[in-house]
Amino acid sequence: MSPDSRTSRVVTPLFQLWSHVYDARFFQRFYGSIHDRILARAPAEVRAALDVGCGTGELVVKLARRYPGARIVGVDISAAMLRQARQKDHGAAAVELLEGSVYTLPFPDASFDLVTNTISSHFYRDFTAAARELARVAAPGATLAMASLGNGPLRHLPGSTGKEIKVGDMAYRAPAHQRAMLEEAGWTVERVDALLLGAVLYTARRATR
Repeated sequence: MSPDSRTSRVVTPLFQLWSHVYDARFFQRFYGSIHDRILARAPAEVRAALDVGCGTGELVVKLARRYPGARIVGVDISAAMLRQARQKDHGAAAVELLEGSVYTLPFPDASFDLVTNTISSHFYRDFTAAARELARVAAPGATLAMASLGNGPLRHLPGSTGKEIKVGDMAYRAPAHQRAMLEEAGWTVERVDALLLGAVLYTARRATR
């Protein structure tokens, strides 16, 4: 799949290389700790969960173990990442792993009551459009648990607005700014928690209709 023009152009070559080392202990100690924080914010029971930007599927495995009777879906723009994800043991859960873009998710409206996203939103050049698409596929009352890289020390760079720092095709957003963008897209942000290495966890709820 060709990346959407709103996604960073470095995604395909970067993830092709990264897929070979993504599951290394060094990286998964960081990502694994964030996955645990995401799961701590997730509902006790769900019918269907969607992990957008699932990478090699480590969080998908954890979701499958936690919700064995639920539909679990992982979506990633990288075929290389998904090849790794498909080799993992998902137990008895109904797991689907699909190649796709956050801007055009291949699901009907209100399909999921849990949506997760781990350290990939800095690649979204149009964050508001991505957040709206996540909201579209979320059922009324659904939970969003999104871990993102904040702007951290980058906010001190010359010319910084303090809201959004662009480094090449990537964008690092101040927590207050990203929270406002999520709420503009149809989410009610309930918590904003600091994580390791400047990452931020946003826990939000889809408005009931």
